[in-house]
Amino acid sequence: MSDLNEILLRCDSVSKVFDNGVRAVDGVSLSIRKGECYGLVGESGSGKSTLGNLVCALEKPTSGSISYEGSELTKMNGKKIKDFRTKVQMIFQDPYATLNPKHKIGFILEEPLLIHKIGATKAERLGLINEMRTLTGLPPDILEKYPSQLSGGQRQRIAIASAMILRPQFVVCDECVSSLDVLIQAQILNLLKKMQKSFDLTYLFISHNLGVVSYAADRIGVMYKGKIVEEKNTDALLKNPEHPYTKKLLEAAGLV
Repeated sequence: MSDLNEILLRCDSVSKVFDNGVRAVDGVSLSIRKGECYGLVGESGSGKSTLGNLVCALEKPTSGSISYEGSELTKMNGKKIKDFRTKVQMIFQDPYATLNPKHKIGFILEEPLLIHKIGATKAERLGLINEMRTLTGLPPDILEKYPSQLSGGQRQRIAIASAMILRPQFVVCDECVSSLDVLIQAQILNLLKKMQKSFDLTYLFISHNLGVVSYAADRIGVMYKGKIVEEKNTDALLKNPEHPYTKKLLEAAGLV
C-alpha cells in the first residue's frame, strides 16, 4: 500500500487566464497524497475542469507551479513527458465524445498500448486488453462492437478501461459519472474504488455533486470562482462545513 504521507502531485499558487481574459483558476494551492482520492467539487464554471487539465499537462498554467513526483510539469519534454503520459490518465465526462466512433472497441483499447509500445506482439496486447475488459465487467464480444452500439454505462467502462490499460499511477476523473443514471453511477463509483485498491491508484475526482464526491473522496477541496475556498477530510467537511458556499453545496446534495 502507498504511504499516504507521500505527496504525489502539488500545485503552488496556480493560475490560468485564457486569451479572452477569463481567469479560470486563481492562485490554487493543493497537494494530493499517493494512494488517496482527492475530491474537487464546485458548480459549472468554477474552474475545476481547467485545473484537471492543468495537472494532466493538457494546458499550461499562466503562473504558479505544478509538480508531479517532485518534477515541474512545465519543464518536462521529450521522454519525460511521454513517461508522464503513461503515469497520468484522465477519464472524461462524456465517454461517447472521447471514443472514436469509426473504430471498434478492440482497437480503441489497443491504441494506447501501440502508442506507448507496450506488448511485443498482437497476442500479448490482446491478453492485456482482455484482462482489463474482465476487470471492468465487460463481455468478450464487446471488442468487435462500435461505440454507437453500447449503452452509456458500457461506454464509460470502456473509457475507464482505456485510461487504466497503461497502469497509471494517477487518474483524473472529470465528472465521469454525471451523464449516467443513479444506478449506473453507483456501479461505476464502486468499480473505480475497486480499481484504486487493486492498482494502488491516486485519484483527483472532479464533480459538481458533493454527494458523489463525498462517496468517493478521502479529502475534498471546494472550488468557487477559481479558488479553493475550503479543504477538509471528507467526514469533517460533511459534519462541519465553514464556508457559505460549501453549506449551499451540502444543501443542494441533500446532505443536511
